[in-house]
Amino acid sequence: MNFIEAVFSKDIVLDEEAFDRAVSEFEDLSGKLQNLRDEIDRTLQTLQSGFDTPAGRKFVTSCRNNLIKSLENQRDVLKHISDTLQRSRQEYSAVFQEYESLQTTIRQAI
Repeated sequence: MNFIEAVFSKDIVLDEEAFDRAVSEFEDLSGKLQNLRDEIDRTLQTLQSGFDTPAGRKFVTSCRNNLIKSLENQRDVLKHISDTLQRSRQEYSAVFQEYESLQTTIRQAI
């Protein structure tokens, strides 16, 4: 094996599909978390009518301030990651195209 073959026989791994899957999965997780948040909020509203006491109101308020707010924060983080990956994917599209071109050139040279 000559030097050129040794250097260019190694693969560089750029997995566009994995990038796309990550974007999609983070979007999906964000949506699922939003649905969970909405379901918990509806349940708290139902529960609130039966818990119309000082302790019940305190419990519902605590759930809204601690549980609902935490879910919203987590959803926002997942959405931010998804959006960042999506922007990165768009910005890296030229890199993926050049990578494919380079791989083709290397295969032809070997």
